[in-house]
Amino acid sequence: MSSQDELDEIVAYAEQQMAQFSQKAEREKILARQMPLKFEENIRAFGKYLPKVAEQFRHYRPTELKLFCAASGAANLMDSQSGNPLYGDDPVLQCREQVDRIIAKPQFTSLAFSLNEDVHNTFIHTKYLNEIYHVFLDAQKELEPLTTVPEHLGSAIVFGVGLGYHLKHLLDDVTIDHLYICEPNRDWFFASLYTCDWKEILETIDKRDGYIFFHLGVSYEQFTTDFINELKDKGSFNAVNTLLYQHYPSDQLTQIIQQFNTDFHMVSMGWGFFDDGVISIAHDFANAKNKAPVLKRNAKLPKKWGGVPAFILANGPSLDQAIKAVKAYEGQAITFSCGSALPTLLKHGIIPDFHMALERTKFTYDYYNEFIDHEVMKQINLLTVNIMHPDCLKLFKWSGIGFKTAEPSTIIACDFMDKNQNYVQLRFCNPQVANTALSFASYMGFEEIYLFGVDAGYKDPDHHHSKSSMYYTKDGKQKEALANLVRSGEIVVEGNFGGTVFSPAFFNCGRIHLEHLLASFPKVNCYNCSDGAKINHATALLADDMLLMGDLPNKQAVIDYIKSDLYLPRNFTEEEYITWIAVDKFSEICDKLTSYVDKSFTTRAELATALMQQVRYLFSYAYTRYRHLYFLLEGSITYVQSVFRMVLYGFADEDATVEVMHKAIEIFKVYMHEAKKKYQRVLEEVDEQECYLMSMLKEGDED
Repeated sequence: MSSQDELDEIVAYAEQQMAQFSQKAEREKILARQMPLKFEENIRAFGKYLPKVAEQFRHYRPTELKLFCAASGAANLMDSQSGNPLYGDDPVLQCREQVDRIIAKPQFTSLAFSLNEDVHNTFIHTKYLNEIYHVFLDAQKELEPLTTVPEHLGSAIVFGVGLGYHLKHLLDDVTIDHLYICEPNRDWFFASLYTCDWKEILETIDKRDGYIFFHLGVSYEQFTTDFINELKDKGSFNAVNTLLYQHYPSDQLTQIIQQFNTDFHMVSMGWGFFDDGVISIAHDFANAKNKAPVLKRNAKLPKKWGGVPAFILANGPSLDQAIKAVKAYEGQAITFSCGSALPTLLKHGIIPDFHMALERTKFTYDYYNEFIDHEVMKQINLLTVNIMHPDCLKLFKWSGIGFKTAEPSTIIACDFMDKNQNYVQLRFCNPQVANTALSFASYMGFEEIYLFGVDAGYKDPDHHHSKSSMYYTKDGKQKEALANLVRSGEIVVEGNFGGTVFSPAFFNCGRIHLEHLLASFPKVNCYNCSDGAKINHATALLADDMLLMGDLPNKQAVIDYIKSDLYLPRNFTEEEYITWIAVDKFSEICDKLTSYVDKSFTTRAELATALMQQVRYLFSYAYTRYRHLYFLLEGSITYVQSVFRMVLYGFADEDATVEVMHKAIEIFKVYMHEAKKKYQRVLEEVDEQECYLMSMLKEGDED
């Protein structure tokens, strides 16, 4: 190449660079003019639809934000964590391609239901939900699964907003009824207000009669809890077949998604169902007629007993190691035994001051009646919730009840009987009896509480409860059928004294509720002496390191004060109660719920709209004088709609999906008809079923 040619090439390259520089400068000018206008437009839109978001970000000042103009003229963002741009040269096109990939190969959440067809009961919910679920299972055998995102989708979680270019593409392609957006980086969401078409997105969702929820700046520890709480207001069934969309890679999003996967089982915990609600009303009505006193609002021990310790004694494996310390100090504390821990404690010569029970079915009565010495029970006081089987209360020396939240019977008692003046509702008192005990102790005013055997898990899967308990045979072998039940949904969690423990889904839910309860009682000093799962807000303390000073001056006086001064009677007439339960209104609601789906449908979208209308109708009663009817039906509708959504978004063939849905709806119609009949005799529906668990407990104990 000649010198002139080389010079010409250099000049051409320089001119090209100058042109690009000029174009880049022009793109930056255009972007700089557009971005403030976009921000104002978006803030006004948020002010209209989600004013709290507008308030948070109208005058927000980011801590670290580096925006720049990409080669395409769109804004890009530097990721300070990786040191790289978030997007390439064309962020908008890149996001378009990402949405195409997600739609072609989506990832959905899934919930599985256990049919338990070997378990015989008279619950109409079990009967008809199993029949609906069988329709889904039969369709699974015949139809091809849905492998792409359909045009209409019930819900989606988008992990990561970034600059938001992907969101409009997603909503252009898919109608989403419930859109959940998680962005842990508040600076980046703020940046999206300058770049994303939020105004159009919000207007689109509004026109489609959908919902959008924002989880901004949320931690991985908090996201799933916030998500579940959000679902409670709009229906937990929205978690079924939810599209999961991760927009960009980051350590924060990875932690959030990993924790979400770990905690997702919590979505289906505690839904309850219609027959549970019927039993709730029948049992509370009987307990009220039997004059069982109820825990009063603002119950408080006198100052002179403010430092009295409370021992909560559950049946976890570490109770075996703690028995010596419990026996040494039981005279210096008020002792609360939990459920199946009672026979364990009695074997070691410990008679608790109060025993706690939670489960509403006749099994609880049968268990104590069969396995506990009646003369011993007459030395023990019972603390339980209002839904307890009425015969169970008669077994003990004295019985007091507390109101379990979100129960139809609790709504009737507190709204109508008490007008929300005098009775307390126990928060986080389930799903385990340890939750009940801690809730009672906290609401009673105990400020120093020790947990023993509240393991919420186990290190050795063969040692999941105290070896002295009825979970083991006389020769120390675990009862296999019970062990299989106990270990359902096992995950690994952090240990109280380090290391890790196995925690089944039910146990882990109990642990999380213990944490929520303790967070709401900051004055309570709780010491976790259990060698099981770590419980936040409880201080780990080895039982051998306990040091309590002296006996209580008069332990019996404390017990007597609790029974006489912290509890109230109830006064009502049966005629009043019959009016409160509103049988005719219940029938009206069941008929209306049926009417939404008793139609001929041709598309997924039509069915999805009908299901949304159905649940909105039920939820419209959540804050009315008929709230108890909402709580009576909410669990069953959640289960039914969950299976409906398994069908609706489970199969590729839309026509076949609609046909399967019609079969499922026919069963639902029968369910509602039978529910109306059962509710007409609700006050007579005290549970009288024999429970299969009784035979499991007797396994291996024959002489």
